[in-house]
Amino acid sequence: MNHPSDERYIVTRIIDACLREDVRCIASKGIVAEPGPALLSAWPEAAVPAVWLRIDHLPDGIVWLPVRREGYLQEVSACHDYWLVQQGGQVLSEHGAGPWLARLGSGLDEEAQRLHRAYAEEAACAIGHRGAARQGYAEQAPLLANALRLPDAAERAYRCDQVASYRDHPFYPTARAKLGLTDEQLRRFAPEFGASFALRWLAVPRSQATCTSAAPALWPEPATLGLPASVAESHLLWPVHPMLWDQLGQDDFPLPDGSLRAPREWLQVRPTLSVRSLACMQAPGFHIKVPVPMRTLGALNLRLMKPSTLYDGHWMERVLRMIAHLDPILGTCCVPVDEAHGGHVGEASHLTYLVRRYPELPDATLVPAAAFCAAMPDGRPMAAHLADQFHGGDLVAWWDDYTALLCRVHLRLWLRYGIALEANQQNCVVIYSAGHATRLLMKDNDSARIRLPRLRAQLPGLDVLGTPRDPRLLVDEEAWLARMFCTIVLQLDLQAILEGLSAGQPELRARLYARLRLQLAQVLQQLDDEAIDTAPARQLLSADRLPVKYLLSAGSLLSKRHTGALDINKYYGDSAPNPFGGGFSRNASPARP
Repeated sequence: MNHPSDERYIVTRIIDACLREDVRCIASKGIVAEPGPALLSAWPEAAVPAVWLRIDHLPDGIVWLPVRREGYLQEVSACHDYWLVQQGGQVLSEHGAGPWLARLGSGLDEEAQRLHRAYAEEAACAIGHRGAARQGYAEQAPLLANALRLPDAAERAYRCDQVASYRDHPFYPTARAKLGLTDEQLRRFAPEFGASFALRWLAVPRSQATCTSAAPALWPEPATLGLPASVAESHLLWPVHPMLWDQLGQDDFPLPDGSLRAPREWLQVRPTLSVRSLACMQAPGFHIKVPVPMRTLGALNLRLMKPSTLYDGHWMERVLRMIAHLDPILGTCCVPVDEAHGGHVGEASHLTYLVRRYPELPDATLVPAAAFCAAMPDGRPMAAHLADQFHGGDLVAWWDDYTALLCRVHLRLWLRYGIALEANQQNCVVIYSAGHATRLLMKDNDSARIRLPRLRAQLPGLDVLGTPRDPRLLVDEEAWLARMFCTIVLQLDLQAILEGLSAGQPELRARLYARLRLQLAQVLQQLDDEAIDTAPARQLLSADRLPVKYLLSAGSLLSKRHTGALDINKYYGDSAPNPFGGGFSRNASPARP
């Protein structure tokens, strides 16, 4: 049974996202106003909110929404899962995801209303899965307490990834939902529960399959899977997630003619934060990414795998290796993951896989940025534990080190090479090792945005690699790179973590912002000293408003027909207050905090 606190939490996040993305213009047309005693008498709780937004342009009455005058990507934020509705002489109190989404969908076309109803189902799933995650945390807590001090590097990396799984996505309100997983499947296949399972395997006719390189040494022999040895001459062995296994052969997931189902499971794996990427228990350092028939970050985000991502991810890996070889600054702080091997059957997104081979770093601890604000069993965030272990307990020193690393890498990639990586909190993995400078692990970069002429100018040998298969990776306008840097690196990897840490220690907020601003200014000055044009970044950081990724609108509430977005994960609005405005001209000296 769902806990009331889970429903309040999820619904408040949904309303907050709607304000941030100005869904139905509720933020831009809403007016801060005083409801008056008659209206407030309908408020269902003893404590009455102090600030209200009057929304009178929606059908079916005037909505009075309680808000807070704060929010780092928006002017006002949601503070409650209840609101009031004034209809004629009657005042009603409402709450819940379903009623809220019905109000926002009222008057829209049938397709939009269908999407709003589907999102209400996603909200219900998120509420249930949040409760399940809390149970998983309680069960796993004894194993998480020493995540940073475990003797085995692969186990440290896995537990840090697992810690991150209990922390919600900062901006997408129902990211907790794994649509398509039953309660039993959640326990078997989600990282929150630390379970392991064995992969299923197909034998696919060689004539119908393509592999990007020879299979890695960890691959099984046919006999291991209960298949005749002769199968190796005519077929390729293909890993399949157990969730997809039972659905193979159905209309949505057809099997290639001549395929054979291996009778035996093989290769024990554990799900990482992404759910699709599986850590191999018999081969530490190898992850296998496979399609999973589930949806996350929106009903439109089915977690299969486009074959083009194999080639584009490996193309980007080789580009980053070339850059690291030529650029001493990036060469010392970027460590690419080997993503050379994968396979696909034609263009079937349900029969594609990727093998990631991690570099050998036995003394290092790999921590995704998604874990930094996650609570450890002692109640403190992971960042505080990292500060204890690597910075003498000084959280500000840890923050300085982290922000310097991200600014140095991503501003340089953008401004010198024309590359903006979609290094979200899951893919932004920091390598910590006692006595060594922190570095970034570079992986899963198949969705970058690239200005090819700038990159070619810096890498004369680039043409030997060809070009990406997905044309969306190549952009002509600087704004695409600026938006990617802003919404991923600045807002997701930096601001969201700053705000998460400050939620527990409000006195830190101003100091951490000052340190971040200083790091940005210093890196830009270093690039200026190298005669690299920093104007695009200075223009971004001096703008009145910053771009925001409208994940909820594009991922769930609006179709591509309405948004016009080629990629539902790259739909933006320029609506965020800029905490860095002013002082980023070339002649300005960074103020010391």
